[in-house]
Amino acid sequence: MQHHNFDVDIVIPSSKQKVKITAEVIEVNQTRIACADVAAVKYGVSLIGPVKKPTKKKYTIDVKGKDGKSLSVQFESSKVEELLEEDHTYYYIMSGLWQYVKKHLVNEFIEKLNNQEQLEVGAAKFDYRGFEVSYKTWFLGKTKTTILPWSQTKYFLDKGILHVQDMYDKKKNINVSLHNDWNAVVLNTLLHYLSQEHRKEKLEKGEKI
Repeated sequence: MQHHNFDVDIVIPSSKQKVKITAEVIEVNQTRIACADVAAVKYGVSLIGPVKKPTKKKYTIDVKGKDGKSLSVQFESSKVEELLEEDHTYYYIMSGLWQYVKKHLVNEFIEKLNNQEQLEVGAAKFDYRGFEVSYKTWFLGKTKTTILPWSQTKYFLDKGILHVQDMYDKKKNINVSLHNDWNAVVLNTLLHYLSQEHRKEKLEKGEKI
């Protein structure tokens, strides 16, 4: 079987940033973070200009190390169509980031859930039981906090926002931004993973997934 190479080595034409990603390290110009030391990622593509007629796309990939050091890859396209040269550049960088960094972060999340530790991503706090949610009660409008069990959650993406909510009560919801909240993209992948093979139900019972 042929071994696929996910290494990235590119100078981005528009921003002149030199980006290298290997199984060991991520490097942007002179800044380096070891893949094993990455604590969080965020990325996304934004449309720039009027809502109905955007003029260009902005691509952003941010990586943060456990010591707080971060690096950022940013570039723009001069057009908005699909499959521009910049789109290919973005997916090329993302394939390396996914293979060498994001997979590792998803596995870290799973390990922490298996160890019954609590995790935080933006406004979302969760552990093996589910999400901590605050909501207003109809009686006197008081705010209550409860656990939204994994088996009762549904999630969807809309305009770069990840929405997690109770299947039966929309008031019980949490929103995180893929572009702005560190590791929201990891949480999105985790939710996809948990939605398969009854993993949510196993996790809730305290079983390892």
